[in-house]
Amino acid sequence: MKHNSEIAAALGKPLWRTDSFVPRYRCGENGSWKLNPGGQLVHDWGYFTGPCLVEMLPSLSRKAKSRNGGDGDTWETWMSLTPHEIESQELGYRCAFGEMVIMGLGMGWIAANAALNHQVSKVTVVERDSDVIRLFSESGALDSLDASAQEKIDIVNADALTWCPAPDQSVDFLYADIWLHLAEPEAIGQVRRMQNNVEARTIYFWGQEIAIYSASSCVSNNEGEISPEVIRLAVSEVINLPLLIPTDRNYAKMIQDVIKNRTERHLPIEIELG
Repeated sequence: MKHNSEIAAALGKPLWRTDSFVPRYRCGENGSWKLNPGGQLVHDWGYFTGPCLVEMLPSLSRKAKSRNGGDGDTWETWMSLTPHEIESQELGYRCAFGEMVIMGLGMGWIAANAALNHQVSKVTVVERDSDVIRLFSESGALDSLDASAQEKIDIVNADALTWCPAPDQSVDFLYADIWLHLAEPEAIGQVRRMQNNVEARTIYFWGQEIAIYSASSCVSNNEGEISPEVIRLAVSEVINLPLLIPTDRNYAKMIQDVIKNRTERHLPIEIELG
């Protein structure tokens, strides 16, 4: 919107844009979950790019648990299509290939974009909460995708930590995002559990840049050093998973930008390596 562009210019902030597919969601509620299509102008930080304004904010919220373990009266945002969310996930579809498995449905954004990637032949989404699956199916998120992209997507109601592919199903690319926050302490251990079951050729998981940064101190004598060689050693010798290391962009700088942004925001820049 021109009006929002003028506001951003007046505030000296960039108005963030993305070339990824952003679904149009219908409002909905199912069980402990609800979808809000958003649309307001808000301030955010990109995962790589820093502070900005954004005019789209569709979100998925979940009822917070009460003290007795039941649903409370307040909602907590589980996922929202902000610059931070999109930038921190987009390598998971831009670099995907072959038969892809996604752990965690969320708002289905990553699945939709993966299905639009011509290098991806199939997208299997593993989601344990049937209410989330039902809410997504009623949201209209995939309505504007062409039939060939929609046909690639298969949503399975199962636990990401125990799901195994069929004997005749190979997994070329695994994308994992089952966590509420980045850098949760159990993340790498859970990705290892998934990989034991899936045996993917390549893995990308939400927030892996923070894990690589954490592992870099184990393979470099220079504190904070991030270089292609340090990344390679951190992944192969410390994390010991076949993580995606994109070669078509300056991944070392991207990791440095993540750490710089998180440091400025006083957010954790370390993750338990297990």
